[in-house]
Amino acid sequence: MAKEKSTLPFEVVDTEKSRSSKSSLKRLALLVKPERVDSVVAALRSLKLEATIYDVKGAGKEKEKVTSSRGMGTIELAYTTRKVIATVVDAGRVDDVVDAIRGALGGSGSGGMLVITPVDDLIRI
Repeated sequence: MAKEKSTLPFEVVDTEKSRSSKSSLKRLALLVKPERVDSVVAALRSLKLEATIYDVKGAGKEKEKVTSSRGMGTIELAYTTRKVIATVVDAGRVDDVVDAIRGALGGSGSGGMLVITPVDDLIRI
């Protein structure tokens, strides 16, 4: 059986040396409103990156309001619906990816929240 070619946007090296050295990979997780997902994913694809999208619910300051179709009024939901778009990139590409995400969100400061964390190990199983 032939080994499948990796489709990851970075090279995976699985050695004892790489596990003990400082991480050169970063995980970017962007929390956005559902209507902004398509533009962000298109920006990531233009950089030849893949992403995983999660459906999440938040319980913060912001509240979602739903209007009844029969004029019964509006209901305030306890949770807000959001999406998390996650990808892993080389540490040297983080600034380019952040700029692409900012551009996709229109450059406004209220487009979402981006969390960048180091990746200690990446092991394909």
